[in-house]
Amino acid sequence: MKIAMNLQRLTFVLSVLVGISIGGVVFSPSEALAFDNYKEFKRDHLDFQVGGNYFYTNANYIDMGTGTTSLPTDNHFKLIDAKLESRYIVNDMSFFAMGAFSSAESKDAFLTRSNGSLSQVLLGVDFVMFDHILQVIPELSVLIPFNGVTPSSDKVLISEGVYQVNTRVNIQKELGRFRGYSWIGFNYRSDDRSYLLPWGVGLAANLRSFKFGGEIFGTQSVTNDKASDFFSKAGRQATVTAIDAGSYLFYYPNPSVVDSSVYAAWNVTPALQIQINGGMTLAGENTAAGYHVGTFIRYSFDLNKLAQPAEKFEPVHNEVPTGKSSLHLQSNDSELSSEKKLTHFREETNDGVNQGLFKAQPTKKIKAVDEDLQKQMDSTEIQIELKKKTK
Repeated sequence: MKIAMNLQRLTFVLSVLVGISIGGVVFSPSEALAFDNYKEFKRDHLDFQVGGNYFYTNANYIDMGTGTTSLPTDNHFKLIDAKLESRYIVNDMSFFAMGAFSSAESKDAFLTRSNGSLSQVLLGVDFVMFDHILQVIPELSVLIPFNGVTPSSDKVLISEGVYQVNTRVNIQKELGRFRGYSWIGFNYRSDDRSYLLPWGVGLAANLRSFKFGGEIFGTQSVTNDKASDFFSKAGRQATVTAIDAGSYLFYYPNPSVVDSSVYAAWNVTPALQIQINGGMTLAGENTAAGYHVGTFIRYSFDLNKLAQPAEKFEPVHNEVPTGKSSLHLQSNDSELSSEKKLTHFREETNDGVNQGLFKAQPTKKIKAVDEDLQKQMDSTEIQIELKKKTK
């Protein structure tokens, strides 16, 4: 019975997660694909998160370690993501869903283009595999795009537009008020795009109701894109120049990036959290250089409390008697309630009971000595007297 109830609840929650993700959630390409990079497992909690992220770039990384190359003239590229995320924790396992509604703008010397729509959703699962000196948490997620890349289109790109399967392993440790964490994984991308190696390290400090932290993370191409040859790469270059003002944020072959982020969170209540974050790219190759800022509001539902409502004690209502008891007379209903009103007292005896039963009865005198014993004592005394006289 318990197993059946848990399966029903799990089915319901998964349906909610899928519905939310399809409803229009977003995440930035500069952020790691996870609900939180330091993972907490609060049993039977359901978290909802709403937020946004802004990314701005006016330069590209051509080769790793050679700095940035500015876009022509005053070209720039902007990406705004609106976020809605959810996560359901069951014991040491959780299911999460994220999606993206993205709005992008590119500006070159001639035109300012814009585009916005539901771009992609992500569904995933993670669990605690090892919990002793360190916590080891594997993670698996699938990214589903809604907007592919059409080279002949005049619309600004809002995502990579390919299916992705992300796997990674998180290693984390709580050290008093500090929390250290890191991750490494593998990212499969469809359409013969290069496969990526995501990685990251972070450190956070908990100070009562506040949390502060920082992360350095990125991705590294570990295979070659199908457009790695000179002519194919030139075709990709022409596409991003025409519609993305020359930015390499999306669609460019073999991207690699090193990014950073700092954040501060405020736990308004045990269930409500507000966070702000910001960062900038540090290095890269075949990708955009820029900065990003973001914020979110998260609310956590404790399903244990929702399933067990507090007991309500109903007041006891006793019926009020219609008559008055002679044992509970009001002060103004009896002459006996005040000594000032008592002039004389006479007991009422006309109640049909024989009052003679209550009169004192005379008691018979108890003989102190038995009669036979007394006669013997008297006879003995007479004999003693006779003997005295004869002498």
